[in-house]
Amino acid sequence: MKYFVTAAILLAPLFAMSQLFDEMLQSFNTKPILTAKISTRNSFITNSFMRMRDVGVGLNFDNVTKVGLGYNWLATDVIRPLELTDQEVQNNEGELKMRYLTAFIEYTFLKKKRYNFSIPVQVGIGRAFFRYQTISGNNQNTKPVTVAFYEPAFTAEYTGIKYIGIGLGAGYRLMLLGSQKLDDNYNAPVYLFKFKVYFGDIINDVHN
Repeated sequence: MKYFVTAAILLAPLFAMSQLFDEMLQSFNTKPILTAKISTRNSFITNSFMRMRDVGVGLNFDNVTKVGLGYNWLATDVIRPLELTDQEVQNNEGELKMRYLTAFIEYTFLKKKRYNFSIPVQVGIGRAFFRYQTISGNNQNTKPVTVAFYEPAFTAEYTGIKYIGIGLGAGYRLMLLGSQKLDDNYNAPVYLFKFKVYFGDIINDVHN
């Protein structure tokens, strides 16, 4: 229930702008072009810093709506306390490993010549586990836990370089599955840096 309330608060301003959503729906009537992105998202797990990286490919509809799929992985060493009932763990700690697939949609609500402002939302599902060392020094993994995330954000992108967009943004990560089994708080603000290539524009220029 708390996830629903939080999501409703985060998205309420969007639903108030019905004419902008009409523009998003109309964009699906245009011919899509290919787009790809690489992004970094900085956040926290309880009191530990974490950095997620992702790559994604999708379709760009009239530079208004982008939809696609992505792959996300934890790019920093996140060491957390770990105790197991059936195994002695060296230093009682383990390194978190996490990967998940996402489906994303990004709506550009304001476009200028060299800047645009967007609302990207992604939903992801994957697995997480801890890698630890036994007393004898062997590496072992805990049983994988299914995790799911909902991540809305707000981003600003600079497109002064042809075919390339560079952006910054902020958002929030809501963990829908897995937090109890992982015994940590994964709900936290997210700070984004993204790099985007407009392959559709490249293809159009080559053909012309």
